[in-house]
Formats: sequence, structure tokens, C-alpha cells
Amino acid sequence: MHAPELTGVRSMSLRVISRRASRLSLVACAFALVTIVSACSSNGTKAAVTPGAPTSTASATPTATPKPIEKVRFMAGFAPQANLPFVAVYVAQEKGYFAEERLEVDIRHASGADEHLKLLLNKDVDFITASASQALRRSIEGLPTTAIALFGQRGDQGFVVRADSGIKTPADFKGRTVGFKAGIVPAELEGMLKSVGLTRNDVKLVSVGFDPREFIEKKVDVYPVFLSNEPDTIRKAGVPITVFDPHDYNVATLGLTYLAHTDTVKQRSDVTERFLRATLRATKWIEANPDAAIEITLKYAKGAEPTHQRFLLGVDLDNAKRADGIGRGDAKDWQGLADLLTGYKVLPKQMDAKQAYDFSIVDRLYQSGQIK
Repeated sequence: MHAPELTGVRSMSLRVISRRASRLSLVACAFALVTIVSACSSNGTKAAVTPGAPTSTASATPTATPKPIEKVRFMAGFAPQANLPFVAVYVAQEKGYFAEERLEVDIRHASGADEHLKLLLNKDVDFITASASQALRRSIEGLPTTAIALFGQRGDQGFVVRADSGIKTPADFKGRTVGFKAGIVPAELEGMLKSVGLTRNDVKLVSVGFDPREFIEKKVDVYPVFLSNEPDTIRKAGVPITVFDPHDYNVATLGLTYLAHTDTVKQRSDVTERFLRATLRATKWIEANPDAAIEITLKYAKGAEPTHQRFLLGVDLDNAKRADGIGRGDAKDWQGLADLLTGYKVLPKQMDAKQAYDFSIVDRLYQSGQIK
């Protein structure tokens, strides 16, 4: 009679025991989960962080200490204008490239002959512009200067004649009046004459000034010019001309460089690299934006005629181009120029041209992909 009741009680007790067992299992599982998470955290796996809970910063990546701001003084070789190495400095300043390199650059311009060289030797300026020929001369004279970048892969010295003069090649210079500036017959002229079988004795050499009116007024038949600007000036004066570039006649020529004191290159190599990286970045920008570069140039060359400046920059860009990057130089080209200058007594003796330049920083910037 009591068997069914006992059975019901037994069933109820089993259900209670089952529920208690389930709760115990849940607690055990939760404990096991905590144990697993703790073990994972101790083995280097990032544990979950409760939102708003304090976190440790001990393993945060440290912020790199910025380089100190360095003051740099640059002096261009003459008045503000659109020569490429000048414009590269103007653009690096205006586009913030110097600031990104933590350089504070004071831009100056020489007001007289060799003023910038004298200041460089006194370490009153850090970087200047100079032609490759000047860099070689300073080096063989024993002055502590080093060319650190080459912009002109061909020189800026050329010659012009009137288009109606009958002069078609340098061979036609024979018997003509040929001007030369600064009291020095340029080696480029002698090399060009030699290429057509002539010497200086086959022409009438005449010392001229730097005013092209001497040519416009027909005082000479052949007039020496800076190829980057004077042909444009003469044409704008209404005189059609033919231009002769010695480089086209296999004469070794090179153009403008950045020149530094040798101590600067050795003792402030980091600053030298930062200056070059900024200006070479600027050069790449100038190649892509020449008209905008002229707008920047006119902030420095106040009152300059824009189309003339654009002509100048165009010539310099053409002369600076290299397949492996603007600013680099070849030992063969430099030695060829040194030999030319020695052959015509511009240099007093033979020299190893490598003593005049060091392009290792420029080369490294290109090889590392920092300049593309």
C-alpha cells in the first residue's frame, strides 16, 4: 500500500540530487575556465581586459627621441634665381622638407665674387654652390672643400653667334672675333676648337664683360654665355642666335654642385645627410611641378621675370637628368674634366679628381630607396 508513495519520494529525491549535481558541475566548469585563462595569460597570451579596468603601460612601445634641431646656413653663389640647386633649397624650405629633417636653414646669396667660398672656409656657412671646375680648383689648391652633390651633368658655359652670321659649326670660328670673360680663355672654348682642328691662334680673342649688349651691338662675332639664361635674354632683345654647347663636341664639362667644408662632411655627416635628403626630395618635386617651383622661386627672386626664370629652370633640369638619379656623379666624368682643365693650364698640374668630391651620401640615399 505504501510502495507507490515511497517510489514518489525516491523520485523527488533523485531530482533534487540531480539539480544539485548540475549546479556543482557548472561551478566546476567555471573554475576550470578561469584556470585555463590564467594559464594562457601566464604563457604570454593576452588575457581579456574588463572595460574601464586599469591597465599596465610597462610593455608599451617607447616613443623615439626626436633628433635635435640643427641650424644650417646655405649660401647660393649669386643672386636669387631659378638655378636648380637654388630652387631645391627654396622648395625644401617652403614645402617643409627641412623642418621634417629638423633643420633650421638660413638661406643666403653671395653679393660678390667668391664671398660664399670665403665664408665656407671660415665655417660661417655650411653649404654653398660652386661649379665642378671650381671644386676641382679649390681641391688642388689644398683648400678643405668637398663637392657632395652634382646637379649639372654638363657644364653651363657655351657660345652664341647671330643666326645670319654664316657660322654653322665651330670650324667657322676661324678668323672671327671670339669673346672671353673674366680675363680667362675658357678651356671649353679651346676644347671645342680642338674638336674641329683649330687652336686659339686661329681666332681673334677679345676680352668682353658680362653685358650681352657687347654681342648685340656686334662688337664680337662669337659671344660666351651661361647657357641656362643668357640665350633667352639675347633672344628677348630681338636677336636670333645659334647656340654652341661644348658638350655636344665631346668636350668634358660639368655644372653646379653643392660644396661643403670637408670638416662638415666628416664631423656633421648626419646633418649633411639630412640637408641632402631634403633637397633631393625637393628636386623630385620640382621635376613634377616646375611651374609651381617657379612660383616659390619668385618669393626669393623678387621682381624677376617669370618666363625667363622658367627657361632657366628648364635648362637646368635637362642638364641634371641621370638615369640613376639627380645629384650623383661619375668618376670618369670628373677625371675627364680635370684632365681638360690641366691640358689648358686652368689647373697647375695633374690631379686625381676623386679628391674633390664625395657622393657617398647621395648614393646611399638612392640605394636605400629614401629618394625614388
